[in-house]
Amino acid sequence: MKRRHTLLIVDDEVDVLESLRHQFHRAYRVLTAATGKAAIDLLNENEVHLILSDQRMPGMSGDVFLSHARRIQPDAIRMLFTGYADIQAVINAVNEGHIFRYILKPWDTNELEGIIRQAAEKYTLLSERKELIAELQEANVRLTHANDELARAGRLKTAFIEVASHEFNTPITLVLGLTDLLRLSNPDRPEEDREILRQITSSGRQLSRLVTNMLTLLRAEDFRRTLQRTPVELSELIAGVVDQVRPFVHARHLQVEVDLAPDLGTFEIDPDKIAAVLVNLMTNAIKFTPDRGRIAFRARLDDDRGQAFIEIEDHGVGLEPEALEHLFQPFFTQFDPSRHSSGDFGFQKRGLGLGLSIAKQFVEMHGGDVTAERVEGGGTRLSIRLPRTEAAAVDRADSPPDGATRTDVEPQPRQEPAT
Repeated sequence: MKRRHTLLIVDDEVDVLESLRHQFHRAYRVLTAATGKAAIDLLNENEVHLILSDQRMPGMSGDVFLSHARRIQPDAIRMLFTGYADIQAVINAVNEGHIFRYILKPWDTNELEGIIRQAAEKYTLLSERKELIAELQEANVRLTHANDELARAGRLKTAFIEVASHEFNTPITLVLGLTDLLRLSNPDRPEEDREILRQITSSGRQLSRLVTNMLTLLRAEDFRRTLQRTPVELSELIAGVVDQVRPFVHARHLQVEVDLAPDLGTFEIDPDKIAAVLVNLMTNAIKFTPDRGRIAFRARLDDDRGQAFIEIEDHGVGLEPEALEHLFQPFFTQFDPSRHSSGDFGFQKRGLGLGLSIAKQFVEMHGGDVTAERVEGGGTRLSIRLPRTEAAAVDRADSPPDGATRTDVEPQPRQEPAT
């Protein structure tokens, strides 16, 4: 709705006041006063946007009144009527009253209407500018508050990193030290025991590297700086992951069906990070698959796009539909917190809800992506798209989407139960 401005007209001639009131009352809310003192009283009682004052008035001249008006309502647009060639009065009105225009008597009706309209438009512009400045100042206050909160969060994060560094590295050091002590205390252990100790040591060292890298990238706030690409045989890396989780598979009497395409070949990836991704996805499947259940681990190629598709499918408890969109968020879990267990691979036991979030970030660092979907009949399928090279990842990011999220090409069957 268009604003209706208030116009205050001050003149000691009643006929002039009545004529001007009649001329402007349709477009403006018009107030009139015959003296400067009466006009000041009106200014103290009403919000006024436009002021039109005569110069020669008894008791208080127009320039003096406009000077008072400026102090009472500084935003009002002030104009001066004069019927005399009184240059000094005009100068005073300009200097003291900061008038917008001065108008000679007798006036031209159309010209006066144009001047009042311009004054109203100027008031509106200045008022909107003032509101915008106030909004900007308020936004600056909110931004300052947000920056303070970010700084506080940064301090908390730094403290968390230092505590996490100690809490993570202490048990890792103990595990590696104790396995070395066991190996040295009896060099003649059976081959099966030596293999178990070797796997414990290997996993402990990998965990130590991952913790170091995670803390480093958290401090640096730049995940990509820690990406160390190297040529890796993808099938060998996957086999190593299956070996790493094999003790937990045996403990739960699970069956892992490994189905790998025979021509996966070499990928330029960070092996520690991709291994961590696959271990996270496998342990997630293990934890939510009932004892003696089945897990499928598949990998196939899309040579046209220079990438691999990796799927880990369980037939466990599955996910609620609303949980899928939050699955890769840090600390997310849809299960009862009483089931929390950082080092237990028992059914439906779980950690802090960071594993899948970290896995997603690691895959995206390589230019790939991770998705999750429900399996008909119960269970969850986690799918990874992994580009073969860094160049393939860049090309994929630059190319327009084709609308397909998955391929219908079936992998070559080759079952290797990891029981």
